[in-house]
Amino acid sequence: MLTGNALRHQMVLPEQQAIYDYWRSKCRQGRLPARQDIDPADIRAHLPTISLIEVKPNATRPRFQCRLAGTGFWDLFEQEIQGRYIDELPYSGDRSAYWHRVLNQVTSNRRPTAGVTKPGTPLGAHLAQFWIRLPLSTNGKDVNLILGYDHLVKMSEVEVQKTSEPMRVTA
Repeated sequence: MLTGNALRHQMVLPEQQAIYDYWRSKCRQGRLPARQDIDPADIRAHLPTISLIEVKPNATRPRFQCRLAGTGFWDLFEQEIQGRYIDELPYSGDRSAYWHRVLNQVTSNRRPTAGVTKPGTPLGAHLAQFWIRLPLSTNGKDVNLILGYDHLVKMSEVEVQKTSEPMRVTA
């Protein structure tokens, strides 16, 4: 479940690698870390775009609620997203479906995943969103929270590979 570092080597930004390394340092004896293992003081520089997403079991499919969202998300949404479900956020196009696929993958595989995409918000049209989603668990196995980190970069500052599907890599 937590062996190897293939995901880390596929990450483009050192900020993604730093969050991943921190999360890995909290994994003990093959168990996923819990929310209590994450100390905000340890990742202080990244807090503006840190999120905690709660996995809410549902009869048909899980729902994902933003339990915590850093102040940097105002730059994308121009509103508070904390407390809202992913499918309630003001995305354009298929962004809500994209994030549901990503979060379902983290939850069902119990593994981190990372990638880059366009934010899909009116204020983020000129940005590239480098992201990582990391599973957290109260019992060390079942994912009940997902730690997210997003790094926003102006598209003019990155060369993005042209593909029909946004890049996503998995551990």
